[in-house]
Amino acid sequence: MVAIADSTLEHATGQLTLTQFHALRVVSERTPVTMSRVAGELAMNPSTVTRACERLTSLDLLQKAPNPLNRRETLLAPTAKGRQLVGQVDEDRRRVLAGVLDRLDDDVRAAVLTAFADFARVATPDAL
Repeated sequence: MVAIADSTLEHATGQLTLTQFHALRVVSERTPVTMSRVAGELAMNPSTVTRACERLTSLDLLQKAPNPLNRRETLLAPTAKGRQLVGQVDEDRRRVLAGVLDRLDDDVRAAVLTAFADFARVATPDAL
């Protein structure tokens, strides 16, 4: 699974680290969001997230704006290009995973899908 995640990210863009992509995903899923919330979601040091977001901004994948409710905070949102990248990586991962599952015997595939469903049910962010 990690190899699939890494290869699809590398295929979509050789410019991003896994940390940068994770930050982009969090921002895409929780727009608008503050840097501190992204750091909390990723359980990372705020300075690391700030550097990752600066890189995403320089690549036109993320945009920043001052929070009108709190001038000390910066709000983050993905650009259209950023949303497209997240969507492309997700699509590529589904395609690769489907190809792997298609190579399994029917009974093994059914068991794997059941195991994935069980895993997804218990692997909530709160449980990690």
